[in-house]
Amino acid sequence: MEKKFEDLLGQLVSVGFMGQVSHFLGIEFAWQHHPDGHVTVSLTQQSFAETLIKSLGFGSLSVSTFTTSYHSGLPIVFLSREELSSTHRDSLHLQYQSLVRSLNWLARTTHPDFSTIVSLLAQHQSDPSTGHSEAAKYVVKYFAGTKNLGIYFTSKSRLILESFLHFPIQSQVLLIANVNWAPQDAC
Repeated sequence: MEKKFEDLLGQLVSVGFMGQVSHFLGIEFAWQHHPDGHVTVSLTQQSFAETLIKSLGFGSLSVSTFTTSYHSGLPIVFLSREELSSTHRDSLHLQYQSLVRSLNWLARTTHPDFSTIVSLLAQHQSDPSTGHSEAAKYVVKYFAGTKNLGIYFTSKSRLILESFLHFPIQSQVLLIANVNWAPQDAC
């Protein structure tokens, strides 16, 4: 089926098939071909994550002590605005937008556990406060401990729906989830 697809697509446009993808747009693909014939692939963005973490000066963080990407005691929609000089506000605005864009890229590609918090942060891109910036940095600190995780696909048929949770404990089981389903004002 793959060969037929390649042939038909090759008739329409000039394209080269170079084999199995290993990296694409900053996403690393780790393939496994199993003896029973099924294939698994995991998608991660560890190098993008490390660059983001170092750019914020969090390079020494190797393990996150945060159990969720959302700071449960920090209702983002109610963070107060402070008076800042126009230069400081402009600088904060640009830094915040850049950080939220990076987090959005991660949420849309390999870290859907960031989706809720990134959506909340993105609502304040036009006028962020230093509290919003700190909340975004909190997400990066959480990400420091989960940067080697991502999305996992398998060709093996499964009838079981699974989810993952991350608890910062020494264990052979690593679980990840976004548990921020409560309304902001309930915190």
